[in-house]
Amino acid sequence: MLANCFRKKHVSTSLGSILLFLFCSCSTTKYVPDGSYLLDKTSIEVEGKVVNSSDLQQYLRQRPNFKAFGLFRLYLGVYNFSGRDTSKKINKKLRQIGESPVLYDPFLTFQSEKELQKYMKTKGYMNASVTSEAIVREKKKMHVSYTITPNEPYNIRTVENNFEIEPLIDSLLSSNNNGYARTLLKEGGLFDIDILDAERERISTFLRRRGFYNFNKEYLTFTADTSVGNHKVDVKMIMKPYVEILPDGTEITKHHQQYAIRNINITTYNKSTTNASNAGDLDTIVYNDRITIYSNGKPLIKPKILVQDLRITPDVRYSDFLVERTYSRFNTFDILRATTIRFNDLHNGKQELDCDISLYSAKPQSVSFDIEGTNSDGDLGFATNVGYAHKNIFRGSETLGVKAKYAQEAYSGFSDMKDSAKFVLDLGGDLSLSFPRFIFPFLSNTFRRRIDASTEFKIGYNRQIRPNTYKRNSISAGMKYMWNYRRNYRYTVDLIDINYIDITTSARFDSIYSGDRYSVLRESYSDHFIMSIGGSIIYNNQLQKTKKNKTLYKASFETAGNLLYGISSIANRSKNEMNGQYEVWGIPYSQYVKGEFDYSFNHEIDEKNHIVYHIGFGLAYPYGNADIVPFEKRFFGGGANGVRGWSVRTLGPGIYSSAGINDFVKQTGDFKLLMNMEYQLM
Repeated sequence: MLANCFRKKHVSTSLGSILLFLFCSCSTTKYVPDGSYLLDKTSIEVEGKVVNSSDLQQYLRQRPNFKAFGLFRLYLGVYNFSGRDTSKKINKKLRQIGESPVLYDPFLTFQSEKELQKYMKTKGYMNASVTSEAIVREKKKMHVSYTITPNEPYNIRTVENNFEIEPLIDSLLSSNNNGYARTLLKEGGLFDIDILDAERERISTFLRRRGFYNFNKEYLTFTADTSVGNHKVDVKMIMKPYVEILPDGTEITKHHQQYAIRNINITTYNKSTTNASNAGDLDTIVYNDRITIYSNGKPLIKPKILVQDLRITPDVRYSDFLVERTYSRFNTFDILRATTIRFNDLHNGKQELDCDISLYSAKPQSVSFDIEGTNSDGDLGFATNVGYAHKNIFRGSETLGVKAKYAQEAYSGFSDMKDSAKFVLDLGGDLSLSFPRFIFPFLSNTFRRRIDASTEFKIGYNRQIRPNTYKRNSISAGMKYMWNYRRNYRYTVDLIDINYIDITTSARFDSIYSGDRYSVLRESYSDHFIMSIGGSIIYNNQLQKTKKNKTLYKASFETAGNLLYGISSIANRSKNEMNGQYEVWGIPYSQYVKGEFDYSFNHEIDEKNHIVYHIGFGLAYPYGNADIVPFEKRFFGGGANGVRGWSVRTLGPGIYSSAGINDFVKQTGDFKLLMNMEYQLM
């Protein structure tokens, strides 16, 4: 067996060495014509480091071929493996997968200089100069280096505006802390065009959230006076008046006005083929004198639910913020595939808008089925998953989900087992019902509208059979709330989470772990009952495309058994004399507290090369009615959310060794400290 493993390892090592040798030995200039050069490297040096040179790479009009790990030109190597006869399929395929060599072009280098200089001017370095040098490093390989000399920057001396021509806007900006007080333009700061544009966007957003429906940043312009000398700039922001085009085509200028919502029309399209062109054939439901609902047949969603989830309301001032919240609410409805919100300026002299909302239905029901194969150190297996979902079970976009799973895997851990027992089995299912709103008795509609939460109820069953080790049955039920806050935050509150676990261990398990040193382990594999509450906070900005380096924080807290312990103590219930614990239905219940924190940092080297750093910390502590933390709540290493090179519960803890025993039950713990780093090729 050892010799066989050695041979496999030797073959794998040899194959890897051969492939690496081929990639390294294949000339990167194989397809570089005579008289041309491969663009091997570009570098940017900024004197004084006033800007980050890595941010300037995107302005280069020519960049070298991609390097995997920053070392190997992987795709160029694949391209160079192809033969010169492009009529052959293998050569075509290799060239499609690979990347043709980037040839040095002096004109593109010249354009890159101009782009870099243009960028520096936008950052306030109006007199910046850019030079380049092309050096032949090796045969047919060119290195281009750019040197940026910023010279003295221009700074803002004074900032003023002409907003007094718009008294209402000037009053709002003057009296509100979000107005002038939070301006991005600071005297003494760099004359940065990006900051000027961000200030235009900030004021535009501020006003559109306060009723100015027609306002956008194009109504704001800047004048910059550089004649004051000494590299100073006087900046003035100018607000243009609103231009209205009359029906006869004439234009008139007027003050910017705040608008209010008059009527709201909601149209629900029950079929994916239905569109606005046949809206005239729809049925009408007048919910009240200001809200009308149209639908083809029975409304897709109950009118009461639709109105309850509206954040735009009649007789309320227009606000971009309320529009965004309305979009956000309807986007949580699984039954909807699309939502559009439009406004119609009535031009009635009252500055009123009618709001038209269109809701398009997704397929209300779906069925899923998948099958997968597994191979764990030569033990083959398979798993099947079946699911059903109804996305509008009560016509309020409530989602009913049913899932079932069956998995079986061969297990060669013990040679003395019967053939019929040499399988690991895992089967079960769960039933869930989720509501896209906050479900709790005696809550006012005002509170429900304030918190954009969803509620989920869930019940499940799972049965695991580990050959010659244990059989485990578990029943779970729970209720939790989930909601997003602002852009990157997500909160979860597990109001109640109940687990009943029934475990039967084998004679072999009992004999192996009979000593006192295994007392904690044996208790982990005994019947127990868990009733817990908890919550988590997640911050994740990894979906923001504008951010180069991205982070994820997750903190969670959980505690169990406190309510049951309090009831047992108040009721003067007796403890079981055998184990010294209070019991529920003859089963000891767990009591513990658990906290966990995870942090991930995704560092982008370039578009295709990323390094991800991760650290995780967790601590669980049993007390009161328990001496150990239940197996299901203990920490483990490995798996997709841990160190992905190892399977779940196969890494650690510490210097743990199974001493030749095929044993996977011990690799959990009450304390976790995990640090890992991985390279990602995008």
